[in-house]
Amino acid sequence: MKHIRKRAALMAVLSAVLLAPPTAALAEWKPERPIRLIVPFAPGAATDISARTISEHVAATLGQPVVIENQGSASGMVGTEAGARAAPDGYTWTLAHDPPFTILPHVRELRYDPLNDFEPVSMIATIPMVLVVRPGLPVDSIQELIDAARANPGKMTIASSGTGATSHLASELFKYETKVDILHVPYKGQAQAVSDVLGGQVDMVFSSFGPVVQHIHGGRLKALGVSVEKRYASMPDVPTIAEAGVPGFEFSVWTGIAVPAGTPRDIRERIHEAVTKALAAPDVRERFDTLGFVPGDGDAGALRKKIHGDYAKWKHVIHTAGIPMQ
Repeated sequence: MKHIRKRAALMAVLSAVLLAPPTAALAEWKPERPIRLIVPFAPGAATDISARTISEHVAATLGQPVVIENQGSASGMVGTEAGARAAPDGYTWTLAHDPPFTILPHVRELRYDPLNDFEPVSMIATIPMVLVVRPGLPVDSIQELIDAARANPGKMTIASSGTGATSHLASELFKYETKVDILHVPYKGQAQAVSDVLGGQVDMVFSSFGPVVQHIHGGRLKALGVSVEKRYASMPDVPTIAEAGVPGFEFSVWTGIAVPAGTPRDIRERIHEAVTKALAAPDVRERFDTLGFVPGDGDAGALRKKIHGDYAKWKHVIHTAGIPMQ
């Protein structure tokens, strides 16, 4: 009789487990108030645009507004730190981007740890860069640029949006791979850097397509090469830098969604689902294509891999280039 009672109790426990709702059903987190998405850059930047493009779709899926909060100062450090210090309850997200996550840790003293203070949730987009030169520069290809730079060491100039910025690191990677000496000219923002290349004060700059595409089409800038493995669909005549003379050269900007470490898995999965759905929307894909953004698939693993891979890559480039801590 005693064994029968134990067996009955065991069967009851097993039945309860088998009849319980599946984990996926339990993962249906439903936010009860607006969500804050910290964008650690100014309105109009590529990061800001990528966040705003998906925000309405994400809000519709989750049933709560997604409020964009721009904290654009200190190259993204201030906003990223605020995101790291937020409560891990799903109501504060950070727009993850390469400078504060993978570049600045090697040139600044940070009060957050990008590898351990966040949980990557979704990759939003990768953003190819293009190397453009002023029209008066007598080069029409990557190889001609390399030859001219080698013939005039230290005399040609390349602009960036600031020391340690993405465009700066792109130029350092290019100089490292091609063994050329080109003078770096830092600015306080990409708009000013592009403006001075247009004005002829500086020879060249790495930029995302958004700020320069109209100038390329208008003949005010010459596009020599794209920084990723495939040509940009809207400019098929512009070769990749790798195929134009620098084998293996590959570099892109990226954006994603990260939440504070310790955020429950069901909340992360629900955010991931909402972002993935937004990225599949036709108007989002059309907008991204116009801007030269390559939509991500929302994969958290891809974002984590990108963060860790770029962290190691930029550490090597920064140390090789001798860029000092600031």
